[in-house]
Amino acid sequence: MDEDPCRRLTSVKREVSLDPSALTPSQVNALLRETQHSRYPTRDYAIIQMLVQTGMRIGECVVLRWGDITFGEKGGHVLIRSGKGNKARLVPLNGSIRQALADYVAPRLNVPPTLRAVAAAWTSGDAAFRARWLWQSQKGTLTLVSMDRLVKDFIRSCAQRGLLPEATTPHCLRHTFATRYLKAHPGDLVSLARLLGHSSLDTTKIYVQPTNEQLAENVDQIDLNAYEE
Repeated sequence: MDEDPCRRLTSVKREVSLDPSALTPSQVNALLRETQHSRYPTRDYAIIQMLVQTGMRIGECVVLRWGDITFGEKGGHVLIRSGKGNKARLVPLNGSIRQALADYVAPRLNVPPTLRAVAAAWTSGDAAFRARWLWQSQKGTLTLVSMDRLVKDFIRSCAQRGLLPEATTPHCLRHTFATRYLKAHPGDLVSLARLLGHSSLDTTKIYVQPTNEQLAENVDQIDLNAYEE
């Protein structure tokens, strides 16, 4: 053609959704139940709990050593040494992840899977013990590729049965931690940024963006939403 028929047309900009891809509690529970069908149920359960309860990345989780974890009966924390930008940070360990870790490591420590017994054995470990990699497989230390594939397999299995959205990714577990934290502590972006290892609050602000469902609920609740039959 001698003349482009589209030259006077302009494209329409589409707003990109910033909705964090967080899982609901029931979806998290479905994922945790899926780990019980694996070859290493206590290890895999602990891995999913670690990701959900701390918000750490898979790359940060896979390189954990025993010495990176301070394990107590009533508290504890994990030192993430290999954070993004080579920044280390401390993240508290709640009761759920501590019990999951206790169930996983108790046979290796030759103690009952109680918080008290595991805490005592963890504290008494020597330098060689503290230098050991935390996550083990039949072939040795679990690799990043193996852990990533492991989590994706659990997600895929749940998604195929309609228990998780098809678009769920391992990074959604990090989003889930962040959104649940803000739901419990509204507006506390500074603390969340510290827990996630963000150097800028602008990165953390994505988690305060309302979802489409929240917007619909908010609009439905305004006092102008009244009509007569």
